[in-house]
Amino acid sequence: MKILLLSYACEPGQGSEAGISWRWITGLTRDHEVLVVAHPRGRAAIERHLAEHPNPNLRFTYVEIPHFLDPWQQEVGEKRIHTKYVLWQFWMYAAARKLVRQEHFDLVHHISWITMTGPTLGWALGRPFIWGPLGSGQTAPLQMRRHLGTRGWIREAIRNLQVKAVRANPLSLMAARRSVAAIATNLETVDALQRLGARYIPFIYCSAVDDHWIPASFPERPERETPVIAWLGRLEPRKSPALAIEAFARARAEQPCELWMIGDGTLMDEMQALTNRLGVADCVRFWGKVAHDDVPQRLLESDLFLFTSLRDSCTAVVLEAMALGLPAVSIDHQGMRILPDETVLKVPVTDPDRIVDDLALAMSRLVQSPDERRQRGIVAWNHIRDEHLWSHRFQSMRDVYTTALARHHATEEPLAYERPR
Repeated sequence: MKILLLSYACEPGQGSEAGISWRWITGLTRDHEVLVVAHPRGRAAIERHLAEHPNPNLRFTYVEIPHFLDPWQQEVGEKRIHTKYVLWQFWMYAAARKLVRQEHFDLVHHISWITMTGPTLGWALGRPFIWGPLGSGQTAPLQMRRHLGTRGWIREAIRNLQVKAVRANPLSLMAARRSVAAIATNLETVDALQRLGARYIPFIYCSAVDDHWIPASFPERPERETPVIAWLGRLEPRKSPALAIEAFARARAEQPCELWMIGDGTLMDEMQALTNRLGVADCVRFWGKVAHDDVPQRLLESDLFLFTSLRDSCTAVVLEAMALGLPAVSIDHQGMRILPDETVLKVPVTDPDRIVDDLALAMSRLVQSPDERRQRGIVAWNHIRDEHLWSHRFQSMRDVYTTALARHHATEEPLAYERPR
């Protein structure tokens, strides 16, 4: 097929949404001819990659909005980025509309951002429309105010209201109801898309692991006198690094261990100060930003993985840790709910002190039990190989394309947003 892909963020060699979108784009070109409408932030890296690895099935067209409205052109920070994402949709639509008139596309697929609350105008391009994989149906537990911080709590409270009021968003309603498939990446988003009236809601985890990331054999780890707990992500409120440090401090009182905080962000200074207040500065190491290709080495030098995000569509970093044979400790909500209990030791979402205690107990349990860590690590490593490689995701998307288009053609009804010529 010939596909028009809409991707606000995409860039090779990155983690997070830009890297995930890139993997979807390049994977889909194995079976289809793909034209991507994208924001130019990743253009230099994309062009370097395609110069070294030509792909005859992949083309890009880049859409900008006026300089003063464009968040990626700001030299300091990315203020009001969500507002400007909304504005970009209108410039994107104008460019995509011209492409649809010039070329025939079998379908239009919005791949990034993966937000349900942010709009897309892909449904209005007059071709069968696929939306997702989508997250953003999940909400942060607002009782975790001290771990979100005041600003983070206010931001999440506002976002929670947006999720609850999504049916009042006409663009979200139109996208869901005009889609031939609205793909969900967590169970909360399945429920939200049902409320929006989507007709076909397949489930696909939006992230996965590259084949080269997973070792051919289970990576054995030496038994260390001081086991290492790894935490990976941006130091920002919704990732809740403060929760990780507080829980670690309680676990450290029971058993010698170290915490590696891998990543940087706006909370770096605050988190370093927190380790001093809790008396664990000597056993918490802040690595700062680590290149995505260098992350495996840090994880191979660790003994278990801690995930404390209070809001996440899916959990790419946990999958990557599991692929390297690490058992994980996490809160039991959102994207973590679908991962097996045999691989992830999960604690329920209760009140803040109880969550801190439960995480500390879970970490202490694994720190003190090398045999359980190894057994859970083996199950995790096998689980990724069986279900969470990118090749599994591409097959799932092929199945969605086939089913969605068959359902669409079987209705024998014209798309309601197609205008007669």
